[in-house]
Amino acid sequence: MRFGKRGQGATEYLLMLAAVLVIVAIAVYYVTSTGPTAIITGTAIKNGDNVNFTPSSTMVPTSITSTDWKYAIYRGATKIYPTSSDWADGSATLQRGIPIALLATGNMTGDVLKIQYQGKNVFDAANVS
Repeated sequence: MRFGKRGQGATEYLLMLAAVLVIVAIAVYYVTSTGPTAIITGTAIKNGDNVNFTPSSTMVPTSITSTDWKYAIYRGATKIYPTSSDWADGSATLQRGIPIALLATGNMTGDVLKIQYQGKNVFDAANVS
């Protein structure tokens, strides 16, 4: 009989299983923490103290409820609107190709409309013209 060779015991199998579970947990965390996927661009036209934003026909998702987005107007690195908070709440559902009037007191041609989606992603949605 040969007593020198020995197969893997239960302890080694448990350690390999634990390593696999740790790798899977890291992968799941990475995938779920990357945030929502969206593409928000369009055109923004100055209209007095408002900016009329029209989402492009390629906006993803096709509609975004007012509770899922916020906006701000920037001139360079300086936020112009809103002045009292970080972001202004979305006023209506964003839909592809349908214009929406956004209050933007003090806006000028060349300012940038930034949209925050679900509190994570920020998009330079349009330059005000």
